[in-house]
Amino acid sequence: MIRSSLKRLATEALRAADLERDASRVCIYTAPWVMAEGGPLRDGAVAMDHQGRVIATGSATQLREQFSWARSADLSGILMPGFVNAHARLEEGESRRLPQGLGITRKLQALREMRRTDDRLDPDSREAKIRATVRRSVAAGNAAVGDVTDSLRAVPAMGREGLYGIVFHEVGEFSKRRAAKALAAAAIQRARVVPWPDGIRYRLAPHFLFSTAESALRELLQRASAEFPSYAEDLGVLEAGDLLVHMHHASRDVIQQVGQANTPLVLCPRSALHDTGELPPLPSLLEEGCRIALGTDSPASAPDQSVLREAAELHAAFPEVPALALFAAATSGGADALGLDSMGSLEPGKAPGLLHADLGGASTDDPAGWLLRAGNPDLAWIIRPAPPRHAA
Repeated sequence: MIRSSLKRLATEALRAADLERDASRVCIYTAPWVMAEGGPLRDGAVAMDHQGRVIATGSATQLREQFSWARSADLSGILMPGFVNAHARLEEGESRRLPQGLGITRKLQALREMRRTDDRLDPDSREAKIRATVRRSVAAGNAAVGDVTDSLRAVPAMGREGLYGIVFHEVGEFSKRRAAKALAAAAIQRARVVPWPDGIRYRLAPHFLFSTAESALRELLQRASAEFPSYAEDLGVLEAGDLLVHMHHASRDVIQQVGQANTPLVLCPRSALHDTGELPPLPSLLEEGCRIALGTDSPASAPDQSVLREAAELHAAFPEVPALALFAAATSGGADALGLDSMGSLEPGKAPGLLHADLGGASTDDPAGWLLRAGNPDLAWIIRPAPPRHAA
């Protein structure tokens, strides 16, 4: 159904542009490499309409002939879709980097203290801090994020800066009575964000499974992000449609359960290294068929908001994993995890934005590998993404 809808949108855009033969409606972008949905295209091209929607991809020669009447822009380097940061915490702002090896408990304590410090800031200073982080995320090439929040403070900045995706509004009380109050307070916070920005979905989510009442968990886990999947499985709530995060120390049995449930899994490798000194077991996850996405987690452990650097960390640690698979985790994998059908790939009908990476005069036969080895390439937006559809 999604594929047919995308095909219909691409066909309609192509028909409208072709009938009018209006060069202002279509531009052909060419480059030595285009990271298309079907794989990298050498001397490739992507045709996009004036709304940023992909009409076609192919060789530069092919698309120039097909759209001989359209505008064209010949670029060096690599063209690619915008990245999707599937697990971020934008409201923490440009927090100071915490010491490594704190562990989960001490890290949470440190983050709570940082939030208390932020709460004491005047509203303008707090907003400026959050907006700087949102802008940093956009500059890192992120078209969309899965933002985890307990205040919704980053939502207005996301709207102003054109950063789309989903906000996961955390609820974290263990007793049934306090959890009910927390849910009511979350509803009030949601109602105060007026107007709610286009292109940003809202979801309730548990903070940690072990710190949220079971009565609330059963409601939340149907439409939320979750950690500690073994506990989720014990509750009988792990199923397709959930979203799991981290899994630093998952056993093989749990990994098999996640793969069998076809549940998207967001890995945050730099956060894992920072907090525990260990990376998630990527080869085992892939062997069990897990759907992998990437996230940066807290700015306290990954201040640059770059999922490309998350992929680079995994590439350095697991060179046996194809670079293209890790690039996909940072793009289409994140879109898949967050249910953003129009994001993540240069596929006809989608509007994921168009990013350019400067090769700096170098040449390569492996653009995905080059991006991961470069670690922090010079990225620039050619076209910003359009708001995802059905993002209420």
